[in-house]
Amino acid sequence: MEVDRVHAFVSTLLEEAAPELIGPRPDVWFDRLELEVDGLDEALGWCLEHDPELGRSVAGAVWPFWMNRGRIPEGRQWLDRLLAAPTSDPPSTARARALYGAGTLAFMQGDGEAALPLHQESLAIAEELGDQEVVADALIGLARVALLAGDIAEMRRRSEQSLSVARALADDRTTGQALHHLVEAMRREGDLEAVIPLYHQSLELQRRRGNERGVALELHNLGNVERKRGNLDKAAELLRESLAIYGTLGVSRNIAYCFLGLGHIAAAEGDPERAARLIELADKLWAEAGVALDPDYRDDYERSKRWAEGELGDEHHAVTASARAMTLDQALAYARA
Repeated sequence: MEVDRVHAFVSTLLEEAAPELIGPRPDVWFDRLELEVDGLDEALGWCLEHDPELGRSVAGAVWPFWMNRGRIPEGRQWLDRLLAAPTSDPPSTARARALYGAGTLAFMQGDGEAALPLHQESLAIAEELGDQEVVADALIGLARVALLAGDIAEMRRRSEQSLSVARALADDRTTGQALHHLVEAMRREGDLEAVIPLYHQSLELQRRRGNERGVALELHNLGNVERKRGNLDKAAELLRESLAIYGTLGVSRNIAYCFLGLGHIAAAEGDPERAARLIELADKLWAEAGVALDPDYRDDYERSKRWAEGELGDEHHAVTASARAMTLDQALAYARA
């Protein structure tokens, strides 16, 4: 790619795409980048050779595309190469954002060991530069690392720190992100009654922002809380509402969590065939997206999966094979039925 074309392409990404990719409606740019992914790779390759700091600016902006469109491994590769590139540039917001993106993609693959130093460096740079928005993000990165480590007290502490920073900024994006993680930490501490009004508060904030992904996420979380409280009909209603949004947006890793939640409900209702099929559909989507199961979901996942296998016996293989043969549209129709 010629230098003028690189700079024109990168200028468009940084000036037009960057704010939208972390905004409430990023899918227009996700779709556009799908069509221009070869150009993105060419531009990043040029930057890696000639201007790594510019490349870090680009990668620090476009990592949500890699995360949401099943391109996490290639995103991590680009970020790792750009962050490792020799440079004489001083610590910068571009580097801090790229570090946060790299740490987030590592988290999505369950790689807390890699994510921790990335978020720590991102936080240190952001604090040095006084960039409070990146401080709020990096603190959430550290909260996610604590989640992977099973340290829920640390997850809550980092989420509360992030929420304090975000509220001081009066920024809905970082406030919504921090509130979500704080409520998730509280849920993991076991107080299901206390988190319900906070989930509704988070849900209302996302609706106010027009953030369909955020709305779907909190509907899913409320569905899981209602399932754990034994309100299976309400849980199924919330999970299907979440699934309808995620299905329209094509967010496969989150569709998978809705399948899993509905699979747990099927198990609780004594339907091993439906439970096994929905859990297999979830496994298939996670594998395709290259993401790891959130450790907090592992115990319920193993319990429902083992129960369905035991109930189905020799029929289990045929049931799961039929799930793997489904198209996504077929799987969505099955889960909604």
